[in-house]
Amino acid sequence: MKRTWVILAVLVLAAIAAWWGYGRYAANRPLAPDAAAAKKAAAETPSQEGVIWASGKLLPARWASLGPATGGIVRSILVAEGDQVAPGAVLLELDNSVLQSQVDAAAAALSEAQAARDKLFAGATPAELAAGQAEVSAAQGSVAQVQAGVGQSQQAVAAAEAQVKIVQAQFDELAARPSPTELVEAQKHVDLARLALQQAQAAYDRVRGDPDIGARPEALALQQSTTNLESVRAAYATAGQGATREQLAIGRAQIAAARAQADVARSQVPVAEAAGQSARAQLASAQAALDRLKAGATAEERAMADARVRAVQAALATAQAQLRQMQVVAPFEGQMGTISVRPGELAMPGQPVLMLGDTRAMHVETTDLRETDVTRLKTGMSVEVTFDALPGRIFQGTLARIAPMSTMEKGSTNYTIIVEVPDLDPGLRWGMTAFVNIQTK
Repeated sequence: MKRTWVILAVLVLAAIAAWWGYGRYAANRPLAPDAAAAKKAAAETPSQEGVIWASGKLLPARWASLGPATGGIVRSILVAEGDQVAPGAVLLELDNSVLQSQVDAAAAALSEAQAARDKLFAGATPAELAAGQAEVSAAQGSVAQVQAGVGQSQQAVAAAEAQVKIVQAQFDELAARPSPTELVEAQKHVDLARLALQQAQAAYDRVRGDPDIGARPEALALQQSTTNLESVRAAYATAGQGATREQLAIGRAQIAAARAQADVARSQVPVAEAAGQSARAQLASAQAALDRLKAGATAEERAMADARVRAVQAALATAQAQLRQMQVVAPFEGQMGTISVRPGELAMPGQPVLMLGDTRAMHVETTDLRETDVTRLKTGMSVEVTFDALPGRIFQGTLARIAPMSTMEKGSTNYTIIVEVPDLDPGLRWGMTAFVNIQTK
């Protein structure tokens, strides 16, 4: 019985030694075409004490799945798979013609607001001051001209009213004829003319016998005295008759015309005074504008100009932000991986359509490390890494990070570890299958 137990113990030790030796051999031998399947099968079996196997992927240390923040039709893809892109580079654009026009309009409004603010802060130019002074001078000339017009209108009213009085007096005089005084005066003229005729007749009679009587002055004086008497008698007769209807009608028409002219003249005075008020208001406005030009912008105007610029800047930022929602932009420098969409196709909000990775720094991430093995690991451990793409080559790496939380895959609880491999072959590519061999003792 005791011998039997000894034999069993020897067999167990032999089996353990054989298993450990095979593990070392398998870790260091070149991988056959079906090595991935073999390693996977080994990973699904309990790890030998002191050795942990796992498979994984070669990934960039920094990578991202990118997609548009909003949905829309893909207008253009500006990169190709494998391209190196800089941070901020536009990778993909959705149809954004309306948003682009809003950005352009906001940018133009910002330029206009900034130009207006700069002009306001710079103050008036010499040309603007000269133009303001010219407007004030022109307004002053208008005021003087209008005031002269007011004076002329008032003078015209006075002249028209005086003419009314003159015409009215003439009419009153015409309508009152003949007055006793006029008749007495007319009779006096008749008597004087008769006396003058008598004297001329007496002088003529004294020289009547002269053969040249016709050439003598006494004959001429007699003739003139006779004509004068006839004239004053006719005037006396007319004065005694008084004004005719026609004369009175003409007088009344003259009065009406003079009064109408006076009314017209008086109506022009308010018009001239209103023009004067308007001219004075224009002068005050021109003077105030010139004073503002000389004084420059007030604190309130400067604040309003600044506020206007800030408001337009905010509108532009909003429009640009909306436009960026229609773009996919590189968040960091890297190499384009897969592109899973084409121009003309519909992209959904948040749907990953581009892969970007910084392939200058690569590491291995495991996909099937079991929870029974992770407790035996710690950062800093040495790791042997092999790749299906490079059979027979073993790379030395270091366990850099252990995931704090598990993942579930096909019902199995796994933990991800990250292995840094400093001297990777340049021919290795993103996503290649890797196998890790960790000595825990």
